[in-house]
Amino acid sequence: MIPTRGTDPTGSTEVALSTDEQLRLAALHRFAVLDTPPEPQFDHLVELAVRVFDMPMALVSFVDEDRQWFKANYGFPTFEGPRSESFCSVAIAQDGVMIIPDATQHEQFRTYPNVLGEPHIRSYAGAPLITPDGHKLGTFCVIGTQPREFSEKEQEILASFAQMAMAELKLRQALHKLSHVAMNDALTGLPNRVQFRQQLTEACRRADVSGEKVVVGLLDLDRFKLINDTFGHAEGDRLLKDIARRLKEATATSDVVARMSGDEFVLLLADVRSVADIALVTKRLEDSFAVPFLLGGQEVFVHWSLGLSVYPDDAKELDALLGHADAAMYRVKRAGGGHAAFQRQEDQRTTLQVERLTALHRALEQDELRLYFQPIVQAGSQAVVAHEALLRWIRPSGIVSPLDFIPLAETSGLIVPIGRWVLRQAVNAVKTGQLQKVSVNISALEIRQLDFMEHLRWILMESSVEPQRVLLELTESSLLEPRFAAVLKEINALGVQTALDDFGNGYSSLAALTNLPVQVVKIDRSFTAPIGVDTPAGKRALEVVRGIVTLVSALGLPTVAEGIETPEQADLLLKVGCTYFQGYLFGRPEPLS
Repeated sequence: MIPTRGTDPTGSTEVALSTDEQLRLAALHRFAVLDTPPEPQFDHLVELAVRVFDMPMALVSFVDEDRQWFKANYGFPTFEGPRSESFCSVAIAQDGVMIIPDATQHEQFRTYPNVLGEPHIRSYAGAPLITPDGHKLGTFCVIGTQPREFSEKEQEILASFAQMAMAELKLRQALHKLSHVAMNDALTGLPNRVQFRQQLTEACRRADVSGEKVVVGLLDLDRFKLINDTFGHAEGDRLLKDIARRLKEATATSDVVARMSGDEFVLLLADVRSVADIALVTKRLEDSFAVPFLLGGQEVFVHWSLGLSVYPDDAKELDALLGHADAAMYRVKRAGGGHAAFQRQEDQRTTLQVERLTALHRALEQDELRLYFQPIVQAGSQAVVAHEALLRWIRPSGIVSPLDFIPLAETSGLIVPIGRWVLRQAVNAVKTGQLQKVSVNISALEIRQLDFMEHLRWILMESSVEPQRVLLELTESSLLEPRFAAVLKEINALGVQTALDDFGNGYSSLAALTNLPVQVVKIDRSFTAPIGVDTPAGKRALEVVRGIVTLVSALGLPTVAEGIETPEQADLLLKVGCTYFQGYLFGRPEPLS
């Protein structure tokens, strides 16, 4: 290993770093903790230490190449200092806990600036922070302004504090790794739908200030199944990675390319000033895909269908915005694919949409809406514990897909009367004994209604159904809007449970779960779909779900794994600890007899 240069801990003379020191620094940097903001788990430890030892100062200190930096600091006047003036850099060079009863009487430390001046250190005790492979990253130390001895028992307690700090550090590292996995697509390395929703939210906020537009594009590969069937899934995965690379190359660095699932990608074009800006991007995409891909030594041309929607022109709600892009993409695909189309809410709405919107206004009075119910089962026994109410629109001309009419209902405001009808019918199914417990999806627009709680109370009172037999499923956007906090507290106080729906399909981080007022977490089917297939993607998906279940369970919350279709998926997800299952394996959505 090539030596680097550093500073001697007892002076300023440059010396070549030893191999051991290089390994120690590498271990420190792997934890990615230096220069990070304060975190309560470390702050609580130093606050506790000053009380236990009756000392005015306590630190979680990391020793870098030429400085010491404090992750947690109680009472010390600075947050970092030169390594050459550091007690901790000497402590990590020794075995066990380093005790300095009186620094003014110590030959090495008595001339240190923080002994001669503020904070006038007299006593010091530092226990090393040691990694599992023996590297000392820094110390957990307590500092006093009066001389002090430390008993063997006190030294053992201080060593325990250091062990607790290391345990928190390792947990922090594990959470960061898991968060990265949960926020990025394992195959392509692109942001996944979770991270995409976060970035879309931020882009829309900026657009509200700047007055510019945000464009969302859903891009679906045409006939990708044929490629998998012809060349195999391994080559199909390699092609997806090549496509991800070309999409990134064809878009600006400020744009976002994410993988939603399977062969579907999503583009976020922020700060758009005109349609011409979008045309440039689509032209670059066309040029990029005009070059064939190589699969198994054979040239393959890949075609795509792209649907676009514009914020705030088409919608201001994120789900509706994505719904418009999705509808536009499918319209393109039905027309043969290979080109982009806008889904404009106002001046570019298709005749079909206008007709559907008109018909949707009459759907309730003409008795065209139906509730279908899909069972939710206990993972171990597979006993049915609840049913989710799913809305269907059955017209004389045939069934209309929820993907087509729910976005229309949300953007038109019809979701409010329709949603109230759904809630009343679902609760009535419990009242009549047809269902044990029912789960109902509630949109953000419904919660915004000033009389939402009044209506919910009226339904429960009129039906005499116990509140705990009703579960409201809400999206992360609903749960995270500050103005909804009071309503959500009222829902919980009423005894009605709330569920975070399609976790992973929203935009909150894993850490945000600790503050969400929910009693159940539903894991999005995009996580569970690849599980059970003996491929790298299937194995990675299982590990992601394992991590989610571990964290959610640590918060005392049960999980519902959605989209379970095979016994193999059920068996694997039972082993990772999922509490409940939902999917075609246990029953398709059906009307009540």
